[in-house]
Amino acid sequence: MSKETFLFFLVVGAASLALWVSLRFPRFGPSTLVKAFMHVAATFCVGFALAPAMSLATGAGVFLAVFAVALPALTYMFLAGIWLLRTAQASFPR
Repeated sequence: MSKETFLFFLVVGAASLALWVSLRFPRFGPSTLVKAFMHVAATFCVGFALAPAMSLATGAGVFLAVFAVALPALTYMFLAGIWLLRTAQASFPR
């Protein structure tokens, strides 16, 4: 399997986990748009820290870094996006 294929499935898996968490725990997450935007801002910080953290992993630590650092970070990024969309939708009058 090439690196690109593995990365594709890692990202799809993280998005699937985020969607599952969002659907399984619908009350979990921010209740206001400000808090949702704060989570999105936090994901930018996580994203900027992710690349240097992953470049430090070598040898057998790469496997641990991918599944203990990258997968949760990507899942949180997708989850924050889902929370933002859900909170924005809830803020519109019906």
